[in-house]
Amino acid sequence: MRAYHDFRLFYNQSIHPELLHLEQRRRRLVRLLGLSVLLLVGTILVQIFIQIFIITLFLLIPLGLWMAYIAFRIQVYYQEFKPRVVGLVLDFIDNDINYGTFRYDAKGGIPKAKFLAGKIFTRADDYAAEDLITGQVREMPFELCELRVREFSAVRSRLDYVFRGVFLIGDFLRIDMTGGILMLPDEYRKYLSRSERAFHLLGGRRVRNNLLPEFEAFFDTYATPNVRIKEVLSEDLQRGILKFRQHFQESNRAKEIYLSIIDGKIYIALTQDKDLLEPSLFQNTVSFDVVQEFYYDIGMLMGILHEVDVMN
Repeated sequence: MRAYHDFRLFYNQSIHPELLHLEQRRRRLVRLLGLSVLLLVGTILVQIFIQIFIITLFLLIPLGLWMAYIAFRIQVYYQEFKPRVVGLVLDFIDNDINYGTFRYDAKGGIPKAKFLAGKIFTRADDYAAEDLITGQVREMPFELCELRVREFSAVRSRLDYVFRGVFLIGDFLRIDMTGGILMLPDEYRKYLSRSERAFHLLGGRRVRNNLLPEFEAFFDTYATPNVRIKEVLSEDLQRGILKFRQHFQESNRAKEIYLSIIDGKIYIALTQDKDLLEPSLFQNTVSFDVVQEFYYDIGMLMGILHEVDVMN
């Protein structure tokens, strides 16, 4: 509750004023867009009534330039909205003494090779990454970004989604860590048979010992023989993951978490059932709930990194 109240206070003092400013810009753009539509309709009516092409062309040239200017203003609004809000949220999060400075790059992303190295997913025929965030939790550097990953369907002529959400990589900075753990949501097991088979080739086998019964009910966990599950996937970490899952189940949100630890790196995939902090030109953008959800997701991922780093 203390974290919620602190974030609410920060939102009221820093984020809400910025959202109000961006909302004023959005409303001006909507009004200008409406004016452009009226001018275009008026130009069409003039052509219908007078049917003189030269006059219509003379009217269309400045109107075309005006509409190009409005389109440019709208594009700038979309490009600036998310970085401003994300930057403020990250400023709040990295004030914690356990975190280093977080940096945000709207056009950056995790390379596909690193994504596949996590062994959670095995294919990425179509790969799009954006909104890169880098930083440090205790001694562990990390990078995370939003991903949209698709593969060619085996039965239909189309691309099917493999993963859509936030993907994170943390580095233990230990060359002595070998082997791996793979944690998959039981509900999606039938879609991840290739991941299971690929992990078996590395020596991984299904494990149930040292796992909470309620955790084992929702997640299938695999590990190579040289990994001590209890030391890597602690009961506190299991409870944290279950708490996160329960939070979104109660909110009727279709979100799941995948996790792997491979050769000294931790990989976490968090699905998203909607785009967070993506502005809409025709909807009010001032929403504490949307900003809070982004903060909660990032904070939960940082909490997992912190717990795993403490255990190792």
